[in-house]
Amino acid sequence: MGTEGLLSPWVLWLLLWVQPCRGAAEVRLADGGRRCAGRVEVKLQGQWGTVCGYSWDKDDAAVVCRQLGCGVPLEAPQYGHFGPGSGPIWMAAVQCRGTESALSDCTYAEWGQTDCNHRDDAGVTCSGFVRLVGGDSPCSGSVEVYDRDQWKAVCDSHFGDKAAEVVCRELQCGTTLSVHGAAHVGEGAGSVWDRELQCVGNESVLSFCPTGAPRDQPCTHGNGTHVTCTQYTGFRLVNGSTACAGRVEVEVLGTWGTLCASRWDLSDAHVLCQHLGCGFAESIPGGGHFGRGTGPIWRDSFYCEGTEAHLGQCPVTALGASLCSHENAAAIICSGPARPMSLRLVGGGSRCDGRVEVFQHGTWGRVLDEQWDKQEASVVCRQLQCGEAEAAYTPVRAERGRGPVGLHGVRCAGHESNLSLCNTSLLASAMAAGIAEDVGAVCWGSRRVRLADGAGRCAGRVEIYYQGRWGTVCDDAWDLADAAVVCRQLGCGWALEAAGSARFGEGSGQIWLDGVNCFGAEAALWDCPAEAWGQHDCGHKEDAGVVCSEFMALRLENNNSCSGRLQVFYNGMWGSVCSNSMTTETVSLVCKELGCGNEGNQEIILNYAKLSGTAWLDHVECGKSNSSFWQCPSDPWHPQSCDDLREETHITCNGKSEPSRHQVLLSTGYGEMQRRNPEGL
Repeated sequence: MGTEGLLSPWVLWLLLWVQPCRGAAEVRLADGGRRCAGRVEVKLQGQWGTVCGYSWDKDDAAVVCRQLGCGVPLEAPQYGHFGPGSGPIWMAAVQCRGTESALSDCTYAEWGQTDCNHRDDAGVTCSGFVRLVGGDSPCSGSVEVYDRDQWKAVCDSHFGDKAAEVVCRELQCGTTLSVHGAAHVGEGAGSVWDRELQCVGNESVLSFCPTGAPRDQPCTHGNGTHVTCTQYTGFRLVNGSTACAGRVEVEVLGTWGTLCASRWDLSDAHVLCQHLGCGFAESIPGGGHFGRGTGPIWRDSFYCEGTEAHLGQCPVTALGASLCSHENAAAIICSGPARPMSLRLVGGGSRCDGRVEVFQHGTWGRVLDEQWDKQEASVVCRQLQCGEAEAAYTPVRAERGRGPVGLHGVRCAGHESNLSLCNTSLLASAMAAGIAEDVGAVCWGSRRVRLADGAGRCAGRVEIYYQGRWGTVCDDAWDLADAAVVCRQLGCGWALEAAGSARFGEGSGQIWLDGVNCFGAEAALWDCPAEAWGQHDCGHKEDAGVVCSEFMALRLENNNSCSGRLQVFYNGMWGSVCSNSMTTETVSLVCKELGCGNEGNQEIILNYAKLSGTAWLDHVECGKSNSSFWQCPSDPWHPQSCDDLREETHITCNGKSEPSRHQVLLSTGYGEMQRRNPEGL
């Protein structure tokens, strides 16, 4: 670079002056991929502009990092390192001592007086004051703060829910999903921070929180703090006649939008009803029942079991989701807030089994009885819209409740629609002959199916939840018609394979079904002809498995499993991923997903030849808040997404990996099929 555009020392001497500070000018960092790195931008007269990079150094960067609560400067890049900005270049010839509290407190040329252009824009990379390490994503992990030139673990006794909210906000990760003590802290933490964070909760960054004096009690790496953030920052039901009915709207990182109903089911709806304090889901009307929404349409698909406390705890996929219209919005009608004699079942594996609790006098209380049987359990199941009762039981001692007693004795004929219609006026004196204990119910609606020990939710060993216990299915007569019912029941498409001989490992516990003989159109596996529940002549070495068409897997196609062409397995075949809109977060998640380190590099292949074969995905745009590659938004699945070989994604990760169990499964289970039919099944 020549001297064109440089200010002479004489001109600089005339222009330099100490600006009077009438409040610190607002500063931000842009296009750096995170809050504490990027091009330096300053706001003046309501307009954002940049800073000239001539004479820019770490003392200047230190002030920016301090002003933003971003720790200490790691780099002070010049000359448009983070790309050229736009608008005015507000500051030039900045000369900070490094101790100022704001960039506008430093010495610099008069506002807007410069011969620089935007290819000279100054940048900053700060350490940041806080990070989450050792988790599945930058938005989950053990809390560490940057103090005295090193990262230090934060003790769980020094950290609370308010501080967690600030951490999630600062890292642009949404809101807190969970906070708990960590079994261990992340790698690289040299020591433990000895101060208490006393956040109010409205601070924009953690470094702005007040801190308390060092605690007397010792804090070690064994009692650090683990935080998980979620991008789902709000949920609401709109356009219904009550607050507990309406169209589902979700706030994602501060932006409200309508949730698509393509994969929305009663289990998902129940979790949201519970989260909103609206009881349980009575129905999920479709067809624009509550009118059209406005704003974006979120295509995220939740796969809840029904026992989660928050939709963010459920597995989520957004990758390859089809386009959705406002006429296909998710909706719920919930039962409403708890009222006297409202019921719930707790401690089970679903909302339709567990220990019975009743809402009385403003609180949930236990139900005790000494003659509880299927008649009473039938009323509970009916009231909760969980179908008929399969069993009435008394929980074992470890599963009994410890709270207040809400109901002491109840007698039903079995046909009542609500427990309040039963005889609930029995006095303790009338029950003296028996010993009253907690009671439980197992309803037909508690039955569930899942695929275990596969790679993802759409492949694995078939397991059924029945009478409050998970068990397996014997592979006698197991075929594609049986597998098709399981895949459809799980929303996993169609069956690719009906696996036998414990392909996905041996299960444990009860073998629930044997001799299953589905026609293929049944709504649930237990609707198929089979031996009676629990009757079999099998061992777990015969456990049945399934691989469905929506089973997805990743690989980097090469001799080295941590370097090569990025491909995804979907609908029974491998296909490429196009590089359009590829982000560094996408590359990082791919490497993490494959056990190949935390970062990687995307390679550019200059080959204009037309692509042959399948290319499944384009415009995969993972963000920092995505914890899995499968959560990232993209264009819908399409087998011809890339136009030519230049658009294929090639990645080299910074770690090495042994093949995972599901990669071995794919290479052994599908190698022969791919040779016979390389275009599909």
